[in-house]
Amino acid sequence: MKDEYIDAFRGVVQDTQNSTGYNLPEHVEAYIVMLLADHVEKVDFLPSSSFAETFLKLKSGDREAKELGDTCLFVSGVYPKYGNKHGINRRYYQDIGSTSYDIVSLQLNKELFSTLSKNFVFLSSFIHHSVDSSKRARSILFRYCRHRCYLVLHHRTIYYQYCLHHLDIQ
Repeated sequence: MKDEYIDAFRGVVQDTQNSTGYNLPEHVEAYIVMLLADHVEKVDFLPSSSFAETFLKLKSGDREAKELGDTCLFVSGVYPKYGNKHGINRRYYQDIGSTSYDIVSLQLNKELFSTLSKNFVFLSSFIHHSVDSSKRARSILFRYCRHRCYLVLHHRTIYYQYCLHHLDIQ
């Protein structure tokens, strides 16, 4: 994860807080910034099996529960229509992510993961608003996609969809 991504997404999240009037607790703001910055260069972040299969295999306090929660928050926030073509709506990812964070809260940082779990739908919408309305976020993703679209095409991830549909890269 690059420092410039962290700095840029910190600005994006703060801009969203200023424009919406919502103030995230510092630990939640930091987590959202790190989540977004961490996923900029991740090409293969989706679960190897389906979201539901991955969820059903989780154990209490399992690190995989955190990773699944993170993936669900990222997908439902940045790509809210991701599953629509398969009849899966955003709420599916939000429910799995919220419950995954609840599982994590039993073993790790109870305050943080309980907050993420209880406010998952709001945070998903907050992230969507942040990346959808921010020119800064689009600039970060545009520079990344322009430089790395060949990898995205090869791995057929949702970054490819983002590059083609949201940034008009042909």
